[in-house]
Amino acid sequence: MILKKVKIEYYSDDLNFSKQTIVDILKEFGIFELELVEDFSINKLDYNKNFNFNKKVWSVIFCLPNNRFMNKIINEISIKLEQNLNECIFDIYVNELDTDSYKDEWKKSFNTTKITENIVINPSWNTYNGSDNEIVINIDPSMAFGTGTHGTTSLCIELIEKHIKKDDNMLDIGCGSGILMLVSKKLGVKTVTGIDIDKNCYNVVCDNFKKNNINSEYNILIGNLVDNIKEKYDLVVSNILVDVLEKLLSDIQKVLKNDSIVIFSGILKEKEEKFLEKA
Repeated sequence: MILKKVKIEYYSDDLNFSKQTIVDILKEFGIFELELVEDFSINKLDYNKNFNFNKKVWSVIFCLPNNRFMNKIINEISIKLEQNLNECIFDIYVNELDTDSYKDEWKKSFNTTKITENIVINPSWNTYNGSDNEIVINIDPSMAFGTGTHGTTSLCIELIEKHIKKDDNMLDIGCGSGILMLVSKKLGVKTVTGIDIDKNCYNVVCDNFKKNNINSEYNILIGNLVDNIKEKYDLVVSNILVDVLEKLLSDIQKVLKNDSIVIFSGILKEKEEKFLEKA
């Protein structure tokens, strides 16, 4: 299994307001590719036992990577919906998306994207001839990781481009597809290291580096946060859930030099103050 398909069914007296609220909340989680259904239809994602007024039930459908963060993300989405949809009844359902459907779903939504003035993320099945000043990262959606166009990832890329130096060594904690490692390497960093708790990460990162003709000076570790890391790094990046970042705070110092730069992303606005208090 690669992706899960998630459906939010909702009913209210003001369906247009509810729809916009749901769309805005999903955008906060970096979910932009949505299917909006404004009439009730019977399909394999319809579990309508909680709704008696089928004609008035609308829905929003989207895909999430089936990884270790998925259930937590869905739970946080549910909490946000409860906080912001006071006069709305809603339910969230999750259904499997088979392997064959996976590539088709991603090809619909994953297009060549310019992240900064110089950095472009390109799906490997697409031919893109960049200009002389562009750094093109060719990447595929993977079993459990994204493409690099998520808002929090894009922010990391902007900051990496701003702060990185060619003689630096870089560590990506929760490296996923290796997109931040790839960007750093193509910006001229000497060595990059990624660590992730998901064992699928190793093959995914290797495949993406091969797609970009990079065959050396990168390392991939399987482990929890910085537990298995002995070296210190000039640039440390982590784009993961804020609850995991909070756990990382207590151990981050072991991988830092005196003048290291740390980039954290994935912190929801409502959790920012609490996180900064612990930092």
